[in-house]
Amino acid sequence: MQAIWGSLDRIEADQQGRYWVQLKAILSGKTTIRFRALVGKHTLIARGVERIDLTNLCAGELLEVSFRHGRDGFLEAETIYAQPERVPAA
Repeated sequence: MQAIWGSLDRIEADQQGRYWVQLKAILSGKTTIRFRALVGKHTLIARGVERIDLTNLCAGELLEVSFRHGRDGFLEAETIYAQPERVPAA
C-alpha cells in the first residue's frame, strides 16, 4: 500500500455526493505537489487510536493518506491518519 504525508488543503464534495481530500506535500528541495484522493465508504479515518469523522479534520493539519488506484482511475484513500492532538505537559 502506498502512502503520502502532507498538510490538508481542503475537503470537497462533488455533484455525485463523493468526498475528496486534497493534500499539499513538499518533495525534496522546494517542489510542492497537490494530491487528491477519493474518500470512500470504507475509508478508515483516525486521529491517534480513535476513529473520527471526516468533518473533524482541519485545513493545514498534517495527515498520512494510504491509497490505491481505483478501477475508475482515481486514487482512493484506504486510511487517513491525523496526528493525535497534543496534550500540554503538566
